[in-house]
Amino acid sequence: MADIYTLGEPLIVFLTDDQDDVRTAKKYSISVAGAEANVAVAATRLGLDVVFQTRVGADQLGDVVLTQLTNEGVAVAHVSRNDAFTGALVRNRGISSPANVTYLRKGSAASTMVPADIDEATLASSKWLHITGITAAISESAKSTLLKAVEIAKSNQVKISLDLNIRKKLWSDENARDTLAKIANEIDLIIGGVKEFELVFGSVDPEVNLQSAMSKGVTLAIMTNGEGEMRICDHGNRFNFTPIFRTTIDPVGSGDAFAAGLLSGLIANLPLLDAIKQGSECGALTASQLGDWPGLPYGIKGIMTSKGGN
Repeated sequence: MADIYTLGEPLIVFLTDDQDDVRTAKKYSISVAGAEANVAVAATRLGLDVVFQTRVGADQLGDVVLTQLTNEGVAVAHVSRNDAFTGALVRNRGISSPANVTYLRKGSAASTMVPADIDEATLASSKWLHITGITAAISESAKSTLLKAVEIAKSNQVKISLDLNIRKKLWSDENARDTLAKIANEIDLIIGGVKEFELVFGSVDPEVNLQSAMSKGVTLAIMTNGEGEMRICDHGNRFNFTPIFRTTIDPVGSGDAFAAGLLSGLIANLPLLDAIKQGSECGALTASQLGDWPGLPYGIKGIMTSKGGN
């Protein structure tokens, strides 16, 4: 039985090394990221059994993805390959100026995912299905695959978590709202930022949006706000949580680390507040180092035991 089943697009990241601006940089480092890949790696480091379903290209960048996932202990049995290219992104470090991302993913291998790719028996026996809005945004076939996964999980009493993860460069506000609001009717846990909740649920009042999510049948809603307090509603119990803070070097990927730490804690049967604290610590550690994976901590059976780092 898998602890977490997730599906999405891994990305090759080209990150500026010598300049904080893609337009003037001459040197880049290469790594692997992508929201669902980040969650898979983070939860694996915490000692859980994770199934990560995706497609990568039959190219050298696809080789990099498979190698890096394997090095992290993530099983690649559900990663297939085809003649499309492996998705990528190019970005600056976001130190002296805001992080700016250029995607190279339209028509990528992962965007060709179809519902038949899902391992129904494995998903049906998993503890959680974790999804993000990104998979629904990259293509219609990927969205259909995600919706099928939700259907399978729902019919087999597999808990479902949704990280809104709205990427405006990938789809319109209207499409994001329509799709994610419908998915919210089927899930147990929803995570998103204040503005993401606002886009999906339509109010400028965060409290109204939180309650709108709960009215759809969600049992746990977590609204993040950067370094500000999180708004949390658990089965109608409303409270706030102040995130753990560390000096931020690179915030990209910290939200995925939070989601993985939270889910891992819940799977390990930690009390909710302790699971949230673990997620927050995972996010803070990730943000304290450059890149999506270097700061991720390690654990046993979903409970953090030691910090990450190179």
